[in-house]
Amino acid sequence: MSEERLYQPDFSSIFGKEFSNAFLYGQIDSLVWPIFTDLEKSDTLKNLLKLKDNEGRGYFYHRNISLDDEKIELNCSNIDLALIQALELGREYGIPNSNVVATVKKEPNLFRAVLSFNISQISDSLSELKSLEKEVNVVGIVFYPSYTKSEIITDNRPFDDFLEYCRNKDYFIKIDIGNLMLPKNYPEFTSYIKIKSFLSKHPENIVILSGLDISGDFNLYYQLVKLYNNVWIEIDPRSIGGMTPTDCFKELFSIKGFIQNCWHRILIGSATPTLEISQMVRGFLEATEDLAFSQKCILRTWGFRNGNRLNSSIFSIENIDLKQFETIIKIDNPYVLESENEVNLIYNIKLRSFSITQLIFLTQLIKEVLSDSLNKFPNLQNGEFFIRTYHTTTSLIVNEHEFGNYLDMHYMFAEITRKDSSKSLHTVRALENRADFNPLDHQIATTYGHKQLNLPIIKRNLEIGSRENFYILVTFGPRVFQLYIQIKLLK
Repeated sequence: MSEERLYQPDFSSIFGKEFSNAFLYGQIDSLVWPIFTDLEKSDTLKNLLKLKDNEGRGYFYHRNISLDDEKIELNCSNIDLALIQALELGREYGIPNSNVVATVKKEPNLFRAVLSFNISQISDSLSELKSLEKEVNVVGIVFYPSYTKSEIITDNRPFDDFLEYCRNKDYFIKIDIGNLMLPKNYPEFTSYIKIKSFLSKHPENIVILSGLDISGDFNLYYQLVKLYNNVWIEIDPRSIGGMTPTDCFKELFSIKGFIQNCWHRILIGSATPTLEISQMVRGFLEATEDLAFSQKCILRTWGFRNGNRLNSSIFSIENIDLKQFETIIKIDNPYVLESENEVNLIYNIKLRSFSITQLIFLTQLIKEVLSDSLNKFPNLQNGEFFIRTYHTTTSLIVNEHEFGNYLDMHYMFAEITRKDSSKSLHTVRALENRADFNPLDHQIATTYGHKQLNLPIIKRNLEIGSRENFYILVTFGPRVFQLYIQIKLLK
């Protein structure tokens, strides 16, 4: 059991209900080339592997591994899924989509397809894509503009139609910056200016920048993550640039603001059979070990899982009941007390947490309960909204719901409650015949937040600040707990 799982936030208020519990989803290797000794290779792929430089060294380094070897490597690294990627260059060498399709078909539960098309010949690509997606689970598209001499900023209507189709299908767009060391590379086609213009023109497509070199162009292109919310970054062996994977990740994490900007928008790929995924995972774990608790937890939670949010078909959780990880279990119909001057509606609400310490977002629940009460009495305008938590290890928190602020608060509370309590006097062993060792949970509930809140209702709205949102801090969990809400409406 990993520490980050024990103290994970409820991510539903950031990513939606389906991602409330990140650990329902498997970890992903986002870049694997379909090159295995026991799978047939196309002539185009054979030519790529034969390609040598002037000194007789192969341009495309690869280990001789079988499909079974790859499955062992993924299993060793606790990786549940791999994205198999094509390399369509419009040359006599490359990795055609047919090799990707053949590999994914061999292990459809383990692999997903990332297809490749030449932008210069995009008019014929949409029909090919529609045909291939009938054969395998396609999750994204990759372009190599610097090798195909393709303009990504163009008035090419078929290209725009292709991107729109991908957007409607939730296919991500991966743009390879071109650090593959293959001959005939034209980096001006993936310049910072052109990528920036492309992002400005297509803000609704998820765009992944791949193949960045930490020793070279990484810091330049990383700026785009801060400018555009649709930009993701893929870290693969080309990013390492002469370092160990551990040192590469440490270098990345030391960049000011990188973790804050990128924890939810990074992908990590091994480029197998170039490098083992186990080496990437080991480097990642070693590099996160000495980070602050919050950064360590958030990276280890999402670093290899971010890809799940790119496309709903990447990782299936059809057999898992998501309702068990919804924080609201039951809202009883209100008990109504009505007098000559006012109406009181009393709600008892059962909720749950699903980690040891959890800060649960309540704003939406509060809005729904208020709306329910006002709908029952549409002519009443003003009153009071009272909310109370019963439990001595819970408290109500009012603060801004920017997701970074929410996560900072959550991990701050989690870090306090995980401190050593072995010297405390708190125990109920003698009274209740059980060990109790949670003095910090009681102290944090007393120190932070409130046991109850009373909020004014003016003209059928809560009279609160524009940034004010509501949470309940729940410790010593996972647990089921209750809230009491009373809404007073004045006649």
